[in-house]
Amino acid sequence: MQAVKAHLAMVTDRYLASTGVQRMAEHLRMLRRLEGASVVTRLFHHPDLGSSDLVVVTRDVPGLFSLIAGTLAAHGVNIISAQIHTRADGIAIDTFQVNDPLGETVTSHASWTRLLEALRAVLTGEERVETLLERRRAAGRAATGAAGPPKISLDNQLSDVATVLEVKCPDRLGLLYLITRTLSALDLDIASARIATEIDQALDTFYVHDRQGRKIEGAETLARVRGALAEALVQPI
Repeated sequence: MQAVKAHLAMVTDRYLASTGVQRMAEHLRMLRRLEGASVVTRLFHHPDLGSSDLVVVTRDVPGLFSLIAGTLAAHGVNIISAQIHTRADGIAIDTFQVNDPLGETVTSHASWTRLLEALRAVLTGEERVETLLERRRAAGRAATGAAGPPKISLDNQLSDVATVLEVKCPDRLGLLYLITRTLSALDLDIASARIATEIDQALDTFYVHDRQGRKIEGAETLARVRGALAEALVQPI
């Protein structure tokens, strides 16, 4: 009971509003396992929805979202949506709804075993996402470039504590990796995100701030962020 109270005291209101009791209980079991591991993962398959939930519990590091998204892209797994939560003690509880590029559930046990081992290696620094993607390209499985220009908006009025970044563009494998890698390279942290895909269009919203927890302000800085994203999002994976 003490662990439950401690957990509830460290999570955000958004986590409490969006997380069911059963899933929260699973998070608590994963948190106990984290005491003896660097990363804990759990899979929930939903064949009726054509997707799976991948839950990742680990200690937060700069660019964590990018590391996970890149590993998934390198293994040909598409992110449909994501909920990212970081407790007050710096432990991240991130859930990714995923499928294959054809919109089917990834059910291969061998594929998931390889992916989860690669994710553990990436999050512990034993492997680099760039190396995984290079292997994918070398095997002739490189993803294509963008199908159209992205629409990028940055707003400092919608939130009291973060800059709201919205990206709308055709969805494709690795899109979230390109976005989150660019934000990490700009020394920006993602406080929360809403990832949505409708048919073939991605509408992704990120609440971001700098490493000091401040909004992105100044016309020149905002233009630099917008320009870096526009350049990154037309590149192939």
